Amino acid sequence: MTRPTGPFPPPDAPVAPQSDAAAFRDALARVPAAVVVVATDGTAGLGGFTATAFTSVSDAPPTILVCLNRKSTQTEVFRTNGVFSVNLLPADGRAVADLFAGFTKTAAPLRFDPALWQRGAGGVPVLKSARVVLECRLSALTPVGSHHVLFGEVDRVAIKPAAPDAAEILLYHDRGYREI
Repeated sequence: MTRPTGPFPPPDAPVAPQSDAAAFRDALARVPAAVVVVATDGTAGLGGFTATAFTSVSDAPPTILVCLNRKSTQTEVFRTNGVFSVNLLPADGRAVADLFAGFTKTAAPLRFDPALWQRGAGGVPVLKSARVVLECRLSALTPVGSHHVLFGEVDRVAIKPAAPDAAEILLYHDRGYREI
């Protein structure tokens, strides 16, 4: 790769080698990200995981992507079921985030407390307290590096308004939870 030339000074911060995975993770830890729980149910049973690697892809058709570590036992559950929900956690959703991140070592099917979950219009589990719920059909599952990228075509959207003057959603930033 050729370096561009021009009237710009050199970087004022140390630059890590391109292959430095730790520097890459440190850099991306500084990017605030919404905390979501991705959930599924179907012939392979209940499954779910916490993610911050989630974004829109297209609005025609409405499509999102979410990343799941390739080491996760959840991959085949999502592949087989072919449907899932993306649940944007409310500001007070830390316990749910930690549960679905596997910090409690609770088996995936046992993470679904019936007091907190219900069936969405399309039959997938949806978190009752979620600020936003996207019900999706799996359109592709693509391995990329250490993760699988799940692409979902969005069939249904539900948006729950926040209470006035209350923190609305849970973010993850600089390796800790934040509320906005």
